[in-house]
Amino acid sequence: MSLLAGASIASFVYLGLSPRLNNPLYRYLLFYPTPFPDDVLAAPTLEGIAGEDVYFQGDMDQRLHGWFWLNPGANRVAIFNHGNAGNITIRDRMCTLLLRSGCSVLVYDYQGFGRSNGKPSVHGICSDGMAALNYVVSERGFTVDQVILYGESLGVSVATYVARRAALNGTSGNGSQPGPAGVILQSGFASLRRIAVEHYPFLGIYPQSLFPQPALDNLSILSSWEHKVPLLFIHGDRDIVIPVKHSIDMYEAAIGPKNILRLSGTGHSDIFETAAERFVEIVGEFIDGRLVGLEPGDARYGAA
Repeated sequence: MSLLAGASIASFVYLGLSPRLNNPLYRYLLFYPTPFPDDVLAAPTLEGIAGEDVYFQGDMDQRLHGWFWLNPGANRVAIFNHGNAGNITIRDRMCTLLLRSGCSVLVYDYQGFGRSNGKPSVHGICSDGMAALNYVVSERGFTVDQVILYGESLGVSVATYVARRAALNGTSGNGSQPGPAGVILQSGFASLRRIAVEHYPFLGIYPQSLFPQPALDNLSILSSWEHKVPLLFIHGDRDIVIPVKHSIDMYEAAIGPKNILRLSGTGHSDIFETAAERFVEIVGEFIDGRLVGLEPGDARYGAA
């Protein structure tokens, strides 16, 4: 084999195994969906509010399933963009906390999760996030500036993507809609490449351009934020899945009104067990527009 042929084969293998080009391989590393349980027959009642099973379409022809709770008297709705595992049935406790915080709630499953059809992909989950926003606006009668985009773990990237799209163009794509009321980013990563390399060091051989698109580079998006949408970062200081440093770095880089809550003794997905009251207090203030200046120097920052 000639040197040139060997180099060509090596280049082919390198590109063929890259995260951007080898979607089937990295789908199994990034997404862990589970089917919808057979014994869950309807959306649960939370905080005395009956849940609704809802379905809506996206621009990839996906049919997405979710649960919706209309909180009487609330003038905000939170769209819950969940993490990379399970389905909506394991998010009921976090939805309970959001309802207690004073908003209506939509939680939905990405393509390939629960009862939503299709297969998950980076592009797909971003499309799903836009579909969820379009649903609460077109079918539920909320305006974009009544929406709180909530991202959990991987869902932080979906919330950031949707917020930027909504603030730039509005859901109709013609700039006629205002931006969302706020964005809550819980236990998220600074960028997909950064967290991928932390978990799988061999991926460090690939540049950002060979990772899936959209790039899910939250830090870069937040540091060049064109519209001053209020931000609230929430992260547990015992998170070993995505270290709290990711949220701290995003907070420090973000432009515009921002707050950060570091939860002492909390891991990646145990806010309900470890910090429920604190969460409801701070998120409630954020939803009402009363939360100002919660940062590392604040006496309340990091309090359990």
